[in-house]
Amino acid sequence: MSHNCKNYFADGGDTLVIGGKIAFEGDGHLEPGMPNIASGDATAAAIVTALKDAGLMVGDAFTLSYSAVTTDAGHADRMWNTNKISSVAIDNDAKTITITLSKKVSALKDFDGGNGWGVHKWLGIGLVSGINYPTVELKYNGVALTAEDASEASGCGCSGTGVFVRWVAADLVLAGDNSEKSVDTFRLWTSGYAKTDYKLVIVEPS
Repeated sequence: MSHNCKNYFADGGDTLVIGGKIAFEGDGHLEPGMPNIASGDATAAAIVTALKDAGLMVGDAFTLSYSAVTTDAGHADRMWNTNKISSVAIDNDAKTITITLSKKVSALKDFDGGNGWGVHKWLGIGLVSGINYPTVELKYNGVALTAEDASEASGCGCSGTGVFVRWVAADLVLAGDNSEKSVDTFRLWTSGYAKTDYKLVIVEPS
């Protein structure tokens, strides 16, 4: 089906096809649920990001990668557990993070995670988000990561743009016990990206 104009609705009105450009004049802006974009600031990137945040376009996908925790000052037992990680595989399509251990979870040391997190088989993995937080807001389970999170990751020997440490209670994740604070899933979000839930999986040696 041909169209006489470059911008038109298709799929019974469900899809807006933009073959031309969007121009904002006077007080023109996008709504609902999108930040106002003044006509002088209406760059293509800003418009696309606003459309993604409003759910009118598919948000970008996260591409996490792994960075090993190589030091954990003052937490010898947690570092001992962390050293029992054989590998960490991240499947960004399936949204899974598989932690393979060289020892059974039952053989790991119990350690109080502090801050009310309780005594569990704690270990740590570094996750590289690619998002330059805190300059760009990156939310982990709805809470923005801060310079303190970046400093913690750096202090643990992790590197990469937007890296943060996920402390994992291996016993809870293995058991599928989400009644406590270390659950087996977490959600990431930043402007222009889809809200994404990653699932942790613990694999013990046979």
